[in-house]
Amino acid sequence: MNFLIILLITALLQIVAPWWVVAIVPFLVFLIRQTNASNAFWTGFAAIALLWMAYGFYLHFLSDGAMSDRIAGIFSLPNGIVLLLISALVGGLTGGLAGLSGLLVRRIFISAPPRGISL
Repeated sequence: MNFLIILLITALLQIVAPWWVVAIVPFLVFLIRQTNASNAFWTGFAAIALLWMAYGFYLHFLSDGAMSDRIAGIFSLPNGIVLLLISALVGGLTGGLAGLSGLLVRRIFISAPPRGISL
């Protein structure tokens, strides 16, 4: 469920917001919703990486690869597909670390009651 929430809200916000909204959405989702650390990172990573890769491939095939191949040439990459994979990795790491950060901030402010203490 967290995956779909991150994917859909980020896709809608990317239309009007700057690129760094990919860090805000996973952070807020895992600030609100409880999960474990591994799940928070990998869910944020997968949602943002999939979103950026899908949109990148859409633009790549829309322009017959002309735009992504030219940008890849600027960075001395062999072709546009490698550029899309690297951008998906960067976006995924941003989303994953933001999701993990949201969970850790949640743990700071919403802590579990101490165990073993009974009155």
